[in-house]
Amino acid sequence: MSKIDTLIIHADLFTMQGDGVGYVEDGAVAIDAGKIVAVGPSDELLKEYSAEETVDATNKMVIPGFVDAHMHTSLGILRGLAQDTSLWMHKGIGPYNPFMNDVYRLAGSKMNILEALAAGTTTFGDYSTPINEIAQFFQTLGARARLTGFIREVPEVLDKLQEDDLYPFDPAIGERTLNENLELVDRWHGKENNRITALLGPQGPDFMSLECLKKVKEKATEKNVMIHMHVAQAARETKQMVGRYGKRSIPFLDEIGYLDDSLLAVHITDATDEEARLLVKRGVSMVLCSGSIGIIRGEVPPVMPFLEAGGKAALGSDQAPGNNCNQMINEMKLTALFNKIKYKDPEVMPAWKVLRMATIEGAQAIGLGEEVGSLEEGKKADIVFIDLSAKTMQPVIKTPMRNHVPNLVYSARGHEVCKVMVDGKTLYENGEFLTVNEQEILQDCQELATKLTNEVSEEKFKITKGAEFMKEGKL
Repeated sequence: MSKIDTLIIHADLFTMQGDGVGYVEDGAVAIDAGKIVAVGPSDELLKEYSAEETVDATNKMVIPGFVDAHMHTSLGILRGLAQDTSLWMHKGIGPYNPFMNDVYRLAGSKMNILEALAAGTTTFGDYSTPINEIAQFFQTLGARARLTGFIREVPEVLDKLQEDDLYPFDPAIGERTLNENLELVDRWHGKENNRITALLGPQGPDFMSLECLKKVKEKATEKNVMIHMHVAQAARETKQMVGRYGKRSIPFLDEIGYLDDSLLAVHITDATDEEARLLVKRGVSMVLCSGSIGIIRGEVPPVMPFLEAGGKAALGSDQAPGNNCNQMINEMKLTALFNKIKYKDPEVMPAWKVLRMATIEGAQAIGLGEEVGSLEEGKKADIVFIDLSAKTMQPVIKTPMRNHVPNLVYSARGHEVCKVMVDGKTLYENGEFLTVNEQEILQDCQELATKLTNEVSEEKFKITKGAEFMKEGKL
C-alpha cells in the first residue's frame, strides 16, 4: 500500500470533473504533500492507500473549494452603510472614503476573509488596499489568494462631483499605485508554492489616462501576469468613456490592444450582447458579481450571451457595502435567480451550472484551472465539506435524482460548511479557525469600525441616502 498524508472516505463526492458535477457515491480522495493523488470509490482507495490521517466524510457533501474571483475585502469595515442608494460610488461609498486609512481597511479585510473562508471560499480574488499587508494575512491564514492592487489616477473627489462631470486625473497617483501593484507582483507572485499569486489592477478604463493604461499593459506583458479590471461596470463608466474618448469601454479597449486572454473583465454590466461576444472572441474572461450589481445598479449583467458564445465566466462577491456578504453560496443563488427573472425562464442558470461557475469554471477564468477548481489527480487539495445533516440540506435524496446540488444552491446559507482544506491542510473545522485568532480579528474590526464612523463628518454623511433614512426614523 502507498503511504499518504490524508485519505477522505465515505463522502457524497462531487468532483466537477467532466461537463457536469462528477458525482462519486461513497467517494474517496487521497492527498499527499498538499496535492490530490487519487479520486474514486472508498473501497478501492482504502485498498491502495495507507494514510497518516483518515477523514470519515459520512453524511458529508465533499466538493472543490469555492473560487471567489472578485472581492474588495478592504471595504468590509463599511458593511451595511451604502445600500439602497443610487450613485453608489459617488453618494454611497464616496462620503466614507476620505476617512478611510490602511488600518481600517486591513481590519475590514481580515473580517471579510474569515467570513468567506467559513462559507467555503478557498481561492480569493482580492482586489484591495493595503494589498501587501493583506497578502501577509493570507500567508498566515493559509488560504489561496489571487491578489490585485488598485491602479488609478482619480483622486478621492467623487463625492464632490456631479454625475456627468469628467473625472480629474493625477498622474502622480497613477505612478504611485502602479508601483505599489508592481511591488505586490515582485514580492508575492508565486509565493507559498504558488498559493499566493498576483495580477495588475487598473481600476477601470475611466479611472486612468490612455498613457497609464498602456503602461499597465506593458508591465503585465513584461511580468507575465493577468490584468484584473472593472470593464463596462455601469452607465456611469460609459458616460465617462464617451465623454472623454467618444467610444464605449469595450470598443476602446479593443482598439488599444487590451482585449486578450490576459484580461479578467469584471461586471460588464453596461456591455451590449455584441460587446460581450467580442470579449469572448478575443479570449477575455468575465467575472459576474450578481449580488453586488443587483443591489448597486438594479441590473443583471449580460452573462448569458457571454456564456452562449463560449466564454469563461467566474463568480465574485465584490464588497460588503455593496453586496453585504462575501459568501459564494449566496452568489450562486442570486446568479441563478436573477437570470431566471431577467429571461423569464426557470430553466436558465440551473443549480449545477452556477456551482461549476463557483468552482472549476471560475478557476479556469482566473487562470488557475490547472491547479484548482475540481477534485482530480494532480490538483491542489482545496476541499470543502458540507454537513448534510444541516436542516437546510435535509432531506438528502439520491434516487431517482440527487438533490444535493439544488439544496446547496437554493437552500443553504453558508453555515453548512463544516470543514475547509487548502493544499491539504485544514484551516477551518466545526466553527473554529485553526491558523488565526477569530475573536481578536472580530474585536479589532468592531472597535475600528466604531472609531471610523465616529470620524465621518456631518457634511459628508448628509449627502448619503442613509442620512435621509436616519432622519425619517427608517433605520
